[in-house]
Amino acid sequence: MLLSACASRTDTTATQVITLLPPAGLLVPCHKPQIVGTWPEVVSNDIPKLKHALTECNQQIEDYLNWRAEREQPEREK
Repeated sequence: MLLSACASRTDTTATQVITLLPPAGLLVPCHKPQIVGTWPEVVSNDIPKLKHALTECNQQIEDYLNWRAEREQPEREK
């Protein structure tokens, strides 16, 4: 009995993972302006909301930049 599957050669292929990242210059940490309000309504309502939003924005950017730095580190060590 002749087994043709054993006689034929199977070509193997290598898989390579390529990670494409956007340029780091597109994302920069958010600037947190120092706001001085003169109206009590502005100080008591809008300023805390604005600072909270800027803090969240900055944290997302910092998280991404740290993640990117971790991914680029192995490439530099090669």
